[in-house]
Amino acid sequence: MSQIEKFLRIIRGFMNVLEIHGSALFLFTIFITMFLQVVLRYLFKKPSPELFEVTQYAFPWGTLLGAACAQRYRDHIRFNILYDKFPKRARLVIDIIFDLAIVGLFALSMPEVFRQTFWYYMLRSEVLDIPWTYLVFCLPLFLILVIIHNLVHIYRAIREMVTGIHCQPEAKPWL
Repeated sequence: MSQIEKFLRIIRGFMNVLEIHGSALFLFTIFITMFLQVVLRYLFKKPSPELFEVTQYAFPWGTLLGAACAQRYRDHIRFNILYDKFPKRARLVIDIIFDLAIVGLFALSMPEVFRQTFWYYMLRSEVLDIPWTYLVFCLPLFLILVIIHNLVHIYRAIREMVTGIHCQPEAKPWL
């Protein structure tokens, strides 16, 4: 196994932990904290603002990590009524164009998103007193992950157009 293959295996493992296990962890956190909020509020008559804040901040993290994971496996909803009627080569060109557009728009917005994210360091969450930078860092992370996934999709589509050999998409580890 070459050094590049080892490096790519490490990156893929890191992305699996981040996207699959991270989004699942945040979803589980949302479930548990909402359940505990209901129990504390209605059984013990003591609502917990801390749990409410944890739920609020876990939701965008879980959503954006899950959306990046869906992009990785091309599992976002598509309207294929017209798309499926095109020949394979035209579909590859359409995929490349849309993936390039997403990469371009996300890369263009990246400096402002990072600037805004680090500006939030001055603000702190109301109850837990966490800097907002940690709470909103899910957006730049999402942008980076989607750019990486789209570049991989673009590479595979171009390779398939040039060689004519269908590139197998990455297998979903949970299947």
